Formats: sequence, C-alpha cells, structure tokens
Amino acid sequence: MRKYDKVGLIGLGVMGYGMALNLIKAGYTLVACDVNKERIKMIPDQDKVIAVDHPCEVLEHTNTVITMLPNSPHVLEVLEGEQGLLSGEIPEDLFVIDMSSISPDVTKEIGKKLEEKGVKFLDGPVSGGQSGAMNGALTIMVGGKAEDLEDAMPLFQAVGKNIIHCGECGAGQVVKVVNQLMSAINLISMSEAFTLGTKAGVDPEIMMNVIKGGSGRCWAVEDRMPQILKGNFDPGFTINLHTKDIKLAVDMAKNMNLPLYATNLVAELFKTAQVKGYGMNDNCAIIKLYEELAGVEVRK
Repeated sequence: MRKYDKVGLIGLGVMGYGMALNLIKAGYTLVACDVNKERIKMIPDQDKVIAVDHPCEVLEHTNTVITMLPNSPHVLEVLEGEQGLLSGEIPEDLFVIDMSSISPDVTKEIGKKLEEKGVKFLDGPVSGGQSGAMNGALTIMVGGKAEDLEDAMPLFQAVGKNIIHCGECGAGQVVKVVNQLMSAINLISMSEAFTLGTKAGVDPEIMMNVIKGGSGRCWAVEDRMPQILKGNFDPGFTINLHTKDIKLAVDMAKNMNLPLYATNLVAELFKTAQVKGYGMNDNCAIIKLYEELAGVEVRK
C-alpha cells in the first residue's frame, strides 16, 4: 500500500476547496496550486498548506498529485504546459489522479501518454456537488488499474463515501457523463412539469411532497426543488459547468454516430440559459426559461 504524507492538489474551485479541507482533516499536508491564490489563502489550517505558483512546483514536494479542474484544456495545460507537471524531470513513482470532469477520449489519451512515461494514472470524476465535497461524501467514479485504485483508496476515502471502480482508463469519465446527462434531463422534466402544475393553480410545495413519494421522484425534485421554492439560485453547480458536461455527451454520441434525441434538446435549452445570462447561477435556474414562458414563478 502506497504511503502518503504530502499530497498535491491543483484546482481549488467549488469542488476542490472542499476536497482540500477534507484531505487536511485526514492528516495530509496539502501542496496547493490554483490560478486564484486567494482560494489557497482561504484554507483555515495554513500550517498544513504549502502554496506553489505553478504545477511543476508541486513535484518539488510530493510525487502524488490530484487535479480538479474545469475542463479538458485545463487538465492538458496543467500536465503538458510550459510549467506543467511533465515540463521538467519526472519524479520516480509519480502518481496523477484526475478528478475533473472531462472528455473520456482526452482522458484515454492522457492515460496512454502517462503510461509511456512510467506515470501511474487514474481518472476519478465525482458526483455530490459542493455539499458532498465539503462533507467528504462524494461519489467517485474511478477508471484505471485496480492496483492503482488500491493505492489511491486512502485519498479517495478522505474525500468520498462511495468509491466505485468503473473499468479501465476513461471509464470513470464515461459514467460521469452519463450521470450528468441524466441529471440534466431530470432538471428539464422537473422544470416543465412544475411550471405546468403551478400555472394550473396547484401549490408547487404540495406537488413536491407528492412526487417525492411517487414514480416521478428523482434527485432534481429531492435536492433542487426545495431551493427553487425558496428562489435560491446561488451556485452549487453552475449552468455553465453542466452545459459543458452535456456537450461532452453530445460529442461522445457524435463520435459513435449514435442519435440521442433528448440530449440534443437539453443541450440547446442549457445553451439558451447561458445566452440569457444564467450561466453562473445554479443549474436549477434552468426552470427560469419555463417560468418566463408561462408567466408564473414556481415558489412557496
């Protein structure tokens, strides 16, 4: 079993910050890197943090690095950029764990390149949102070798509760895309249905309580509808990020020549929400599109 003392974390955004707190709570010293230096300064236990300016500098302190970044280009830049992890001498037994949500195809390319360089690699995208990251309760979908997962398990257990080996390199990203696609479609179906019911004169809170016990129950109703009823669209997971994930599904289907009817419609609806300026709102703000059309608000 691989032993850890210092662990690198590149990317301390909405998800990475919560992961940082839980890695420190588990006893690790964090070698932290983020383009926004203020995110690192926000960590309460600064005596357990080594802040660095560039990804390559992380390797001066540890040979185990977790990345939690917005999209495929960011991960590639951190790995292969001018001051990326692979820009200098690669330390012995380097282990890279990418927990971002990115293209499965890009992930497979990364895995192949790193394997050629003798670097261990896992993809481990997560689900559970900001609350899951803060509470150390993320679901982690892992792609890669089983023996590498065994080595990474202490780190995964520090930030997650449900850790599932999905298959070979890239499999974790595939499952994450599927999950995000389903949650997006559920958000749309919920938005349409609750706007319809509210327009027809029924209290949306009553509808929510009924549907929670019915066949229409889903994460969107149980987790997001309570926030919609409060009019709270502060981001836990933004429309911008969810739109990116839906596009990954569209691209995958295109590459496989697979028609996905609802997926393409949902992609256009989320794109419309971006154009309307809702991109930095929580993904449940997608309901605003339907509220505007219906002339009602789904609120308590």
